[in-house]
Formats: sequence, structure tokens, C-alpha cells
Amino acid sequence: MTRKQDLSAGAAAPLFWFFTLVFAAMVLSRFDGFAVQIPAQVHVAMLWIGCPLLLLAGAIEGRIDHGERSRGTPLWMTIDSRPVRYTFTLALTYFGLVALAAFDVSLGVVDPRAPAEWPHMQRLLWFLGFSFGMSFANYLAAAGALIPGLRVVTAPFSRLPTALGLGLLMALGLGLSAAAFELLARGAEIRAGVTDAAGRVWQPE
Repeated sequence: MTRKQDLSAGAAAPLFWFFTLVFAAMVLSRFDGFAVQIPAQVHVAMLWIGCPLLLLAGAIEGRIDHGERSRGTPLWMTIDSRPVRYTFTLALTYFGLVALAAFDVSLGVVDPRAPAEWPHMQRLLWFLGFSFGMSFANYLAAAGALIPGLRVVTAPFSRLPTALGLGLLMALGLGLSAAAFELLARGAEIRAGVTDAAGRVWQPE
């Protein structure tokens, strides 16, 4: 499906700087030293707004004309706008951190969650290094899967009248948030099922 590219990166930059600040705050909220001081309702609200905000950013990015460089070059090279890059990088980082915590997945030496016995400042620096510090790797992942996926999902909405398209897009985002909550709530059950399946594979009766 052909994208309707009628926005310049400069015109969209202020919105993407806003998205960047919001997702940066959401990433910082996942540091356990901060997370325990944030009311549970705020964590819930961030996850509720995360999906609609990501879809909105995706819809706007899909209408940006990235210029001649967008023809025949990899997607990660075509996006010159820093706030656009930062937005999707931080969004992917935030949702990744939520998933790591919910499913208790460890990434070993690159896990952003430092050992609990470390001093607070050392743990914070570790978290920053393996969340914000790995922004280029996370951007490559976002450009490889997240942004193309968002372009496909949001393209039909861009062809509707603005108010209707945005309304339906936000409704879809809230639906995705609800699905995410359901998946996260079943995190322990899913982990147990995966562990049990792995045990049967490696230790057959």
C-alpha cells in the first residue's frame, strides 16, 4: 500500500520531540530505584497510553517525506530526523523493559537490571548504559521491524478523515494496551508453561 507522504520532517519534529520526552520518562520509570517510588496507578497509566501514543507516532511518521534517500537505501539510513529516531528507539526500549520484567527474562551481561546488592548509583549507571546507552542497536531493531510494522498498520487510517482516522487509531491503541495487560497478567503462567515444556524437551521421560 502506497504511503501518503505529505509532511516534512521539520514540520513533524516538535511532535516527535514531545514523544521522545514522554518515552524517555517511561524508560526511566522502569529503573527499580525509581519504579518503587512511582504509584502503581502511574505505571498502569503509562502502559495504557504507550500503545496509542506509539500508533499515533507511527501514523505521523508514515506521512513524512524522508527525501531522495528513502529510495533504495535501508530504512535505518533514510530517517535523518533525530526526534523520529529517538521516539521509536525509546518506545521499543520501554516495551522491551516491561516485557523483561513481566516474564522475568535475563539478558546476562547486557541485562539493564543490575544486581540488587549493588549501590544505587552504580545500578542506575548500569541501567542507563544498557537502556539509553544501547540506543543505536535498539534503533536498528526499531527500523527493522517496529517502524515497517507501524507503517502497515497505520496506513489505512491515514486515508480516512482526520478526526475519524485518529479516533479509530486511538481505539485500536487502547485495545492493544488491554491485550498487553492481559498478556502481562498471565506472565507467571506463561513462564511456568515454557519452563515445563523445556523440561520435557531436555529431560524426556
